[in-house]
Amino acid sequence: EHGETVVDCLNRLLGQAQALAYDDERGRLVLGRPGSMKAATALVLGENILSCDTERSVRERFSSYLVTGQRPGTDDDFGEATIAAIRQSTGDAGVTRYRPHTIQQSGTATTDSCKSRCEFEARQRAAKTLETTYTVQGWRQGNGELWKPNQAVVVYDPLNGFDNETLVIAEVTYSQDNNGTLTEIRVGPADAYLPEPFRPKAKKKVSEEADF
Repeated sequence: EHGETVVDCLNRLLGQAQALAYDDERGRLVLGRPGSMKAATALVLGENILSCDTERSVRERFSSYLVTGQRPGTDDDFGEATIAAIRQSTGDAGVTRYRPHTIQQSGTATTDSCKSRCEFEARQRAAKTLETTYTVQGWRQGNGELWKPNQAVVVYDPLNGFDNETLVIAEVTYSQDNNGTLTEIRVGPADAYLPEPFRPKAKKKVSEEADF
C-alpha cells in the first residue's frame, strides 16, 4: 500500500496468511505457518531435558474480553455516538477471578472484526502463559539436524502438564561454555505466536457528484 513501510507491509502479509517471520541458522529470513516443520526428537523429562523454566503467570490474562469499535454514521444515525454500537465479548474459563479487559478497536470496526479481535486476544494470552524454556545437551537432534525455530516438537513433561503434547519452538539459543554445549528451547502452543488476523481497510466511497 502507498506510504507503507517494509515492516508494516510484512506484518500485513503475515496477518493475511497467518504466518510467522523468523531467521534460520544462516540468518536468512523465512516465512512459514507455526509448526510447519517437525522436530525429529521429542523433549522428554528424565531423558534429554536437563532443566526447564516457566513462569505460568496470568498477569496478562483476563476473565473476559470486551472489544468496542466505531463505525461511520449512516443517514439514520448521523450525529449519534456510534462507539458503543459495535461490541463483542468472549471469556477465558481459565481465569476464575472476575478480571475484565476492554479493548478499543482501531479504525473502522465491524461486528466480525470485533469478534475476531476478542477471540484472538483470549486465545493468544491463554497460550502465552504455557510458554516453557527447556535446556538440552548439544545443539543437534537425534538425526543430526540443529534444533530450529518454528519446528513442531512433541513434549512429555507431566510436571508442567504436557503429556506428549505438540508445541511450537519459538526461540532457540545455542551456547558453549564451562557448562558444556547446550541449547535452550522456548516452546508454546501455536496460538501463542499467530499474528493478529489482518483487517482490510474500508474503501472510501466516491461521491456521485465528483468531477472527473
